[in-house]
Amino acid sequence: MASYGFKNPQKLHGERFDKVVHALLAERVEGGVSRGMARKLIMIGAAYLNGSRCRIASKPVFGGIEVRVEYKADRLPQAQQQNVPDLTQADILYHENGIIVVNKPPRLPTVPTLDNARDNLVAALKRLLSKSADSGETYLGIHHRLDAETSGCILFTTDPAMNVFAAGLFQENLIQKEYLAAVTLKQPVREKIWEIKNELVRAEKKHNRYASTEWLAARGQKGAKPEGSFAFSRFEILQTLEPRALVRAEPVTGRTHQLRVHLSEYGMPIIGDRTYGGEPADRLMLHARRLQFRGSDGKDVVVEAPLPEAFKKLFAAT
Repeated sequence: MASYGFKNPQKLHGERFDKVVHALLAERVEGGVSRGMARKLIMIGAAYLNGSRCRIASKPVFGGIEVRVEYKADRLPQAQQQNVPDLTQADILYHENGIIVVNKPPRLPTVPTLDNARDNLVAALKRLLSKSADSGETYLGIHHRLDAETSGCILFTTDPAMNVFAAGLFQENLIQKEYLAAVTLKQPVREKIWEIKNELVRAEKKHNRYASTEWLAARGQKGAKPEGSFAFSRFEILQTLEPRALVRAEPVTGRTHQLRVHLSEYGMPIIGDRTYGGEPADRLMLHARRLQFRGSDGKDVVVEAPLPEAFKKLFAAT
């Protein structure tokens, strides 16, 4: 990847981050890039403000701030197109009061990637919603993500007026998330219910891999970042079929790869998770089964995603 940077000129003072990135690459890259590509670069974490990664395309950028983007068209990773079917109405689990919850299939990124040929959940959901929309572009507000290989419940807003409410659900831990994970037991089960609290850091600068600071310290290693982010998860074994188990997981915080790291370091890597030592499988066996929150109308909302067939093949429906 090539790195391009400049200090945001006064003529772009206060403009959206994606517009600033678009202007930067228009100056430095032959032929420039589209505004959509500028947004993609921001969403995947390839753009920085004053040295810190920023994924918010709409963030206003003041004059004089250092802007840097990592981009080289002929070196963009091209992922093989996965056979992921289009979303259907059955995949919409809840849609009321400007909030929509969708059952995300595995192998589908939540947001656009650098590979233009690869589909993503945001684009697929917009296609589905546009079929019933009267006119205009379908709006989707992004408030959390699932890893591409993870399936299950994911929440968006379909009304910009609900963004503050939805953001508050996540920022103030007012939304309860429950996952199912099929794991391999690398050691005897110590307890059926437990919790893990530690700090997670990026383990390697060039790879999207994380670890706890205590795990790295025990091996005499340091992460790519000097300080970690607090991570808190609760777990319960629902079913055991040696050498595998079905685990209910509740991430109290929402750190990148949190459940995958916590289970792996506990001696229970998720099946299909090659990054963290899981046994080979056709998919990552991690499923966001349930979201629970209180809606803007004061009513409790519980949304559940059906158990995928891959889980049913290993365990009885739970």
